[in-house]
Amino acid sequence: MGDMTATAVLMMLPRRARTPVGVLVDGPVPSSLRLDVFGGRDLFVRMRRGPGVHGLSEPYREQPRDDYPAESEPAIIVSSDRYVQARFACSASVFGANDVVVLVPLDEAGEAPAHIRIPIPSLDRPSWHEFELVSRTRMECRYRVAGLRDAVPTGGSRAVSAV
Repeated sequence: MGDMTATAVLMMLPRRARTPVGVLVDGPVPSSLRLDVFGGRDLFVRMRRGPGVHGLSEPYREQPRDDYPAESEPAIIVSSDRYVQARFACSASVFGANDVVVLVPLDEAGEAPAHIRIPIPSLDRPSWHEFELVSRTRMECRYRVAGLRDAVPTGGSRAVSAV
């Protein structure tokens, strides 16, 4: 289990899900993605142009298959063999909703990251929310705010700025 510093949070609301879905990426912001989870193969396209902005969630909208060029492949494919569902404490302050399912990329060994840094908006220097893995089941991982020893942290968030 390694550590991950996410470069962006991709946000979407699939038809088959009742809650928003976030995907953490650790590279450039993709123009499109395919979600092969929740019993479907849903296509999403990025709603903004240009490079990603540190700390701003990237909104994606669902694209009907008929409107997506057949010869085009999505920039990334999110599937359950390469990503794990995760729940984060204090998720409203990071993802904008309390009950967000976040898909976290697995490492080469198929393990979830032990620590995750998620970018947050900052005017003077890059800042992150830091989380640590609390538990992992076959279905999902649970993360708490790093440094807190409570099993279920409540309220607030702790941001860490880069020096």
